[in-house]
Amino acid sequence: MISSPAVLDSCPRCGGLILVAHTDGIPARADAAPLDPHQELAAILDGRFTYDVQPLGLPRKPYLMYRHSFRIARSTREWKVVATHKCPPGPHRPTIRQPPTTLVIPYASASPDIPPF
Repeated sequence: MISSPAVLDSCPRCGGLILVAHTDGIPARADAAPLDPHQELAAILDGRFTYDVQPLGLPRKPYLMYRHSFRIARSTREWKVVATHKCPPGPHRPTIRQPPTTLVIPYASASPDIPPF
């Protein structure tokens, strides 16, 4: 199955910021804002999928990993959680679309050139 790193894009309908990727061969569009456990439960009850935003590879790029019942049942969260995008109700104006932005996640500070010994 094909998975691709998420890019930051805008929704063509409402103009909101979304993460766009392929996860296990399925196209995914998720809101860019992370969710707390209560918001995740509300999203699941609303019929939306949730995803872990997991950094992989070098340079670190975010991948959306579907949260199935075993990942949700864990007591601790290792990654940020996002939900499938749903446009807010009401009329929407088309926006001028910009090219998607490639995301890279920094993971460590630079090491000094002079060792401490």
